[in-house]
Amino acid sequence: MTTSSDHRTPPPTLGGDHWFELTATLSDESKEAFGTWLGHELDSLVTDLEGFETPNSLRKSLRR
Repeated sequence: MTTSSDHRTPPPTLGGDHWFELTATLSDESKEAFGTWLGHELDSLVTDLEGFETPNSLRKSLRR
């Protein structure tokens, strides 16, 4: 008797072809809206993380 573990799917490839296949099906308006949303989310994340910066951590970062 077969089980679900007998039907393993292959792991995703590192080539990124699946991303190109997905984006090819989206309209330019959808891609632009997603890009705008993602940009706002990243800006928000940067603002939230600024509270974790200290003068000491900035000096360490500059020395690297």
